[in-house]
Amino acid sequence: MIKPTGLQGKIMLLREFLNRTGEGKAAVVGWGRGMGHKGHMYLASSVITQAKDHGADPYFVVSRTVGKDDPITPSEKLAIYKKVFPKHGHIFHTATDEMPDLTRVLVQLSEHGYTDVTVVVGADQVNGLSYVKNYNGKPDKAGNIPFSFNSLNVIARQETNDPSREEEGPRATPMRAILQDPDASEDEKFQAWRDAMSPELSDDEVLDLMHKAQQRMSDPEFGKAPKKPKKEKVAENPIKYANRIIREMRAHQFINEHGGTQGIHDHHKAAIKNATTFPSMNQSTGSAYMGYRLGIALAGAPDYPTKIEADNWIGGDPLLAPYTEEENEMIDAAAKQVGGGKRQTWSNNRSLETADVNKTSSVAKPKKNKYGV
Repeated sequence: MIKPTGLQGKIMLLREFLNRTGEGKAAVVGWGRGMGHKGHMYLASSVITQAKDHGADPYFVVSRTVGKDDPITPSEKLAIYKKVFPKHGHIFHTATDEMPDLTRVLVQLSEHGYTDVTVVVGADQVNGLSYVKNYNGKPDKAGNIPFSFNSLNVIARQETNDPSREEEGPRATPMRAILQDPDASEDEKFQAWRDAMSPELSDDEVLDLMHKAQQRMSDPEFGKAPKKPKKEKVAENPIKYANRIIREMRAHQFINEHGGTQGIHDHHKAAIKNATTFPSMNQSTGSAYMGYRLGIALAGAPDYPTKIEADNWIGGDPLLAPYTEEENEMIDAAAKQVGGGKRQTWSNNRSLETADVNKTSSVAKPKKNKYGV
């Protein structure tokens, strides 16, 4: 058997998740994510009544939302609906990856051949879910029309003739709140849940749902999408790897080309403006403590507007490179205070490029044709 692909394959797959509930041309669909309390049973009852009154086929789809605000899983909700409405168990479905939202549910109803659809929701959801009417008969970005019904309406359950239309019904918020109330006893929590849930559920079933909800609400990981596994690191291109190793070797060689702490060439010294050091403070052959004392003394040297921290070191000697005459005087005063000894000045001019600096661009000059272009 050849597996259908493309739009045809998607249609067949969608139908597997929303089997037809009748042979009519009109459908009534309920949509919600409720906790499964009596208020949501009123909604399901309203869908059934509306469908019966208008000769339509009923559908009820439970969203797959779970989390701190939805601690009852879709499958558990589905079991509640089927127990409360045993004769209509076939109309209840849970959302799936292929049917994640109300829009996709309507696509499937359209593919089933329905010409008229009424969506029944809670009164507080009518405005929010009426957006689906904007897509009726309208092409999407790809030019496809997802569904086109002769009529598409979104109504509140209170607009149906269901006997429960005057019932307010419990709210999910107090049910969740009492589970997090540290002052509420086990009996108080159970009584709140018992009053909110349908009488068709036994006390043990209500207690089990309550305990599951309480545990999940305290679990910060509940409802979160599983973390995607990290992608395996692709092996580095051999040529790129070789070039990287060469660059690292050259950098290491450059840093250590003079044996780490040995002296540097005179032409390198000349490139550092006013570079100054005190050999007697060499950390290996002299007094490292004296270098430390020099740093302290610099903090108390004459305070000029251009004063900056001097914390540059090279080859074990304290390397100082003043940029102004004031900084020069600061160094002399600090060295004298700690007995720094003779001062060596490598250069007394601005930084100069060394003779071996490449001054030729590696980018070829643009060629021009005979017209100068």
